Amino acid sequence: MTTVAIAGTILPDLTARRLARPETWYGPSGTMVTGDAVAAHLQAAADLMKRENWDPQFYGRGSSRNLYYALRHTSDDGLGDDDTHHLAENILGAILAAATGAPFVDYETWNHHATRTLDDVLRACQAAAAVAREYGPGPLVARPQVEPGQDR
Repeated sequence: MTTVAIAGTILPDLTARRLARPETWYGPSGTMVTGDAVAAHLQAAADLMKRENWDPQFYGRGSSRNLYYALRHTSDDGLGDDDTHHLAENILGAILAAATGAPFVDYETWNHHATRTLDDVLRACQAAAAVAREYGPGPLVARPQVEPGQDR
């Protein structure tokens, strides 16, 4: 089980079991996404925020310099897509809920909390990337194509 690097939290069994289920790793397009692809998306967003020093206390909710924008900008740059973005958001919410003990955490609201620091946000992204690598599916094997009318 991965230790979440936010306040030393360990994922609760229920969260770990949910993240280990294959259906968790389908994006909104209906495509299964690898844990490595989601981790790469999260890492690219963290790298962008770190490189440009996007401090949540300086750049408020109305700014385009926040965690949501970093995740979106990463997919706009071709370093992820809508599927990896969606799954990154889900994993961030799950690990932040585990870290805080809350039943649900909206990562955007968490990002904008008055006490949040860039280091907090970067640690959350790194923890979510580690969880994605551990619980997400590995390289996907292409399914054989079936012609209409053929049995599988």
